[in-house]
Amino acid sequence: MKPAPIFDPEVYAVASQFPAVNVADAVGTRAMFAAMFAAVAPQGGPPADPRVTQTESKIPGPSAAPDIPVRIYTPKGAVGLRPAFVNFHGGAFILGDLETEHARCLKMSAEAGAVSIGVDYRLAPEHPFPAAPEDCYAALKWVAANAAALGIDPKKIVIGGGSAGGALTAAVAQMARDRGGPALAMQMLIYPVIDDRCETESMRVGRDALVWNSRHSLDMWNHYIGVDRSNVSPYAAPARAKDLSGLAPAYVITCEHDPLRDEGLLYAMRLMQAGVPVEVHNYPGTVHGFDLMTPDAAVAKRAFEEGVAAFKRATA
Repeated sequence: MKPAPIFDPEVYAVASQFPAVNVADAVGTRAMFAAMFAAVAPQGGPPADPRVTQTESKIPGPSAAPDIPVRIYTPKGAVGLRPAFVNFHGGAFILGDLETEHARCLKMSAEAGAVSIGVDYRLAPEHPFPAAPEDCYAALKWVAANAAALGIDPKKIVIGGGSAGGALTAAVAQMARDRGGPALAMQMLIYPVIDDRCETESMRVGRDALVWNSRHSLDMWNHYIGVDRSNVSPYAAPARAKDLSGLAPAYVITCEHDPLRDEGLLYAMRLMQAGVPVEVHNYPGTVHGFDLMTPDAAVAKRAFEEGVAAFKRATA
């Protein structure tokens, strides 16, 4: 008999109460998450940190596309040029905005001394692939082109994001390599979406996983790239790339009880085999999105501290 999964108790207390989601219904999923966020939203706008200044702006999108909303987090009293953290939020490619990973951006600015830039890219199914990665790549190019005005060292730009944001991070890293784009100090792939084929062992056993399950992944990909998988771009599903050599160093987080676990680990291994420096952390007892869902849990605090340390090493 297969042993029962062992969960981190702080994570399980919250994850076990997470409501069922029908990702096939994009509109309904958005409404459910909007209600959840509204129920816990602080008064007076997004959380702030006295060490960080927040400003919002719109930057040029890709050719013939609308401007892209961004939120810029700048450490107060900064002297000289700072490293940058460009964040692509998660949300299954169908939901999310500047609030989704606000906490990650804010903490990275406050604790790592980075100028963080949150990017509000276009969402599927109204804007399927390639809208999202093209928006994210345009944002990266804008950051690099405006580095001096932003107080950023252009040699110390890190991109990152969780879940679908991890897919976009991996895609943008590939785009930057292939298009001769801005140099990257690191790509931070946080429990990333990587492979549309959904054939790994963790996908097979993750049909009833907490928070995010295998069915959710299949529905997500249908919204993002459609049901025809005969010619999937690696900029959509990064695992489809034939060659991973020459990519930016990677920092990869996976979660033990996450259907996405194995595709993240396999991608990390392929990066290593291609000669890319990689640091991997698989957090035991955790579920998809654990760090944002249970920020006060000991394992979430450890994950953040280890991420900040990796960021500082990459941008030293």
